[in-house]
Amino acid sequence: MRQLKTMPLEFYDSFGGRVRITPQEYFELLGQTGTQTYLGCVYAILVATDAPGMIGQMNLVATLAIWAVILSSFLLCHGVMLFLWATLYRALGNLTLPGALVTASALVLPVVLGETLLRFTSHGDLAFAIFPQILFYFVIAETFIMIYMRFVRPLPTPEAADATAAALQEAAVASPPHERHILIGAEPVALRNLRHIQAMEHHVRVVLDDTSLTHRARLSDIVAQTDPEDGIQPHRSWWVAKHVARSLERDGQKHVLTLDDGTRVPVARSRVHEVRDWMSERA
Repeated sequence: MRQLKTMPLEFYDSFGGRVRITPQEYFELLGQTGTQTYLGCVYAILVATDAPGMIGQMNLVATLAIWAVILSSFLLCHGVMLFLWATLYRALGNLTLPGALVTASALVLPVVLGETLLRFTSHGDLAFAIFPQILFYFVIAETFIMIYMRFVRPLPTPEAADATAAALQEAAVASPPHERHILIGAEPVALRNLRHIQAMEHHVRVVLDDTSLTHRARLSDIVAQTDPEDGIQPHRSWWVAKHVARSLERDGQKHVLTLDDGTRVPVARSRVHEVRDWMSERA
């Protein structure tokens, strides 16, 4: 199950851009303030556009409740579909598929649920028109997802960077002597707690001993703060701490670096010898 949660999935968005995300990161993003604010705006737009024509036909409380159920169930179904796609990835190998397939699959249950609730609360007077309305909802969902993944999470401002630097200094003062920290996005992290980092589009997912973080940052900026003895970058999208690497293995035509928790990190063909030598030095 852990491997499915942390498996990187890659999709094409509607304009051909690539999106990389893990199922675990998806649910972590839902808990962030920026995401919740964005979802609040999406919710308001859905209510205001009123595609099913509920406003004026039923009371406002019921209308708001139905939209809340539809949006919440879609977010849950979307996450579940990522887990299902991760299972497919593990069985068939890395694939890059249209993200629209995940969106379309995740829409089925929310639309059916919305139709059922609308029929029940209106005593059969109102109902969603599954076709072509579901095409409208698909376009809306795919558009909002693309906007979020590309534009919603801004880069840290200079003020935020200054605040982060101050936090890093405070963390260093409060830590045991000689404990090193690196700056990841807007958060100082003790290097000894760091396990591995994965670059995903404009973000990085950082796995620590007891938690994980997702920040808008560049992997190269983070790796530049480490020393060669701290770990290795087996792939342009990964960095691994030395104390978690266990073995270099073949997976078909490719090589992977297996970690102590079972995570399998891809190794670029051009870096296989470097990783093998690094593993030998650690033995």
